[in-house]
Amino acid sequence: AYQANGQTKEAIQLLEQVVAIEKTSLAEDHPSRLASQHALAGAYQANGQTKEAIQLLEQVVAIRKTSLAEGHPDRLGSEHSLAKAIEASRRLEES
Repeated sequence: AYQANGQTKEAIQLLEQVVAIEKTSLAEDHPSRLASQHALAGAYQANGQTKEAIQLLEQVVAIRKTSLAEGHPDRLGSEHSLAKAIEASRRLEES
């Protein structure tokens, strides 16, 4: 809701707290933990923190590759988000 309302920094703060808690309470491949990390990466990207978004999405994609089938929607979504973040990063480097 924060991010949709233009409050990206607040969204990042909240998602960072959620991710930190889930790191101590949920398995690395738990769907909720991965979804929170994916959401945090999206907030990072919306805030112009492309490097952080890429790093987090690389972790999520690596875990989902080992735990989900190749055509699983969550895996594909993370791979797509990672590709978009890398593309955005390259555009920034070129400008």
